[in-house]
Amino acid sequence: MQVSRPPESNRLNHPDIASHAKMLAAPDPRPVGISHGRARVGGARSALRARRTVRQYYERVIHTPLHQLLGVGPGPLTEQMIDAAIAQGLVESDRLDWKKHLPAERDFKTSGIVKDVAAFANSGGGILIFGVEENQKAASGRVDAGDLNESYERTIQAVSYSAISPPVIGVRSYKIPAAGNDRLAAIIVPASVDGPHLIFDGNKQSFSAPLRVNSDTQWMNERLLEASYRARFEAARRGHEHLEALYIDMTNSFDPHRNAVLVGVARPRLLSPNPKRRKQPEIAALTAKAQDDAWYWLGQGDYQPLTDVTGYGARPGLRGWIVPPTERVSWRRARAAIFDDGAVGLVWEAGGHRYGANGANLPAHHVPADAVEGFVAALLALIKTVSDDAPAGDVELLVGVEWMPSEYTSAGNERLVFEPAYDFVRGGNSTTTLGGNYRPVHRVVDPSQEETVYLQTVVDVAIDCLNQAGIRHLVRLSTDLPARW
Repeated sequence: MQVSRPPESNRLNHPDIASHAKMLAAPDPRPVGISHGRARVGGARSALRARRTVRQYYERVIHTPLHQLLGVGPGPLTEQMIDAAIAQGLVESDRLDWKKHLPAERDFKTSGIVKDVAAFANSGGGILIFGVEENQKAASGRVDAGDLNESYERTIQAVSYSAISPPVIGVRSYKIPAAGNDRLAAIIVPASVDGPHLIFDGNKQSFSAPLRVNSDTQWMNERLLEASYRARFEAARRGHEHLEALYIDMTNSFDPHRNAVLVGVARPRLLSPNPKRRKQPEIAALTAKAQDDAWYWLGQGDYQPLTDVTGYGARPGLRGWIVPPTERVSWRRARAAIFDDGAVGLVWEAGGHRYGANGANLPAHHVPADAVEGFVAALLALIKTVSDDAPAGDVELLVGVEWMPSEYTSAGNERLVFEPAYDFVRGGNSTTTLGGNYRPVHRVVDPSQEETVYLQTVVDVAIDCLNQAGIRHLVRLSTDLPARW
C-alpha cells in the first residue's frame, strides 16, 4: 500500500530564523513511500548529520533553587556556583539542603535522603547538594561527595518510585563537574501535584508525610494532610477542565462536520509560576526538532502532521503561538499550538487522505491507521521537545478523532471508519469503534524520560488509539530503531 505525500517537507528555511537554521542543515526533499506501513527512505540526509548538534542545543537548561538564591540565570549546575555559595555562607532553606556525602548505593533506599525527597516534593520542590560541609546550616566548605555513576542514578529514580507513595515523578540527579578530587553531586526534586507523598516509618510501622519547614524536615499533622489532599483533587479537576477546553478549541480550528479530524492536546500537571515567553524563531526551531524526532520514531517516515505546518509562519496567540498549515487548502492540513505554560496542541485533517496504490482520496469519515500512528508520534515529539526546552514535570494528554457530520448532509449517517495498513497475513478490513464514536485517549506521560524509555510510551499511546478502532498491531512505530547518527 502506498501513501502519497506532499512533494516537500516543512523545514527551517526562513531568514528570520537563520541562527536556528544553522543547527539543522536544510535537507533534500524526502522521497518517502510506505509499503504495508513501513517507510523506505532514499539518500543520505543532512538533517541526520546535524542531529548531534541539535541535541546539544536542546540540552536541558535548568533553573534550580540554587540558581535563584545566587541570582544566576538558567544554566547547568557548576563548581563555581558551589564555591560562590560557600563564599557567601549560603544558608539552607525550605528549598535547599547541604549534604556531605552520598550514602552507599545499596543503602540509599533506607537512608534519610528518601525522607528529604518526599519532604521537598510536599513543599514545592527543592535541591540537595552533596559535597558541601555546613556550619549552623550555612555552607562552609567542600568535601568529597562520592561517586554518582549511572547505576546510582537509576537507583535514585527507582527509589523515588518505589519507596514513596505516590511516587515522586521527575526526580533528577546530576554529577557536577569538579576540577579537584572533591566530587560534587545534586538531586533535584520537582514540585508535585500528587501530594501528600508518604514514606513508610519502620519504627512506627506506619506511613507518614514529611514536610520541609525552613531548613528542617517535620511531619504533617491531620489538618495539613487534609489540606494537601484537597489541593491535589482540586488541581486535578481544574487541570482536566483546561485540557478539555483546549481540546475543543483545537477541534474547532478545523471543521469536523466536513472532515474527520485527529486532535491531540497536552498540558503540564503542575504549571510554572514563571511561564516561558518564546519568540517566533524559537517556535520554528521547536517545531522543526519535533518533526525530526517524529520522523526518526516513525522509521524515517514523513507521513505525519508536523510536515504539514510551517514553523516560520507561526503567529501569536493568547500566551502562546499558533503554527499554521503549510497549505490553506489541502487534503492534509494541520495546525499546531505551543503555549507559554508548556501546553501544546496539534490537529490534522484525518479524513480524505490520498491512500492506496492509485492515490485516490478516502471518504471524509475514513481515517488511515498509518495516519493515527504518525499523529501520535508527532504529538508526543512536540510534547517532549517543548518540555526539554522548559521542564515542567509530567504532562497530561488527550488524543482523539472527531467526526461530527450534520444529519442534513449525505454523510449524516456515516460512522467513523479506520483503514488498517493491508497485511497479507493479518488482513486489512476496515474497522469502526464500539458505538461508532471515538473516545479520546487520556494519559499522563513523563517527557523527562530518556528517549528509549519515552519511545515505549509513544508506542503505548498509539496502541491505545488503534485498539479502540479494532486494530491490534502497529506498523510504523517501534522501539527497535537504529542508533541516531
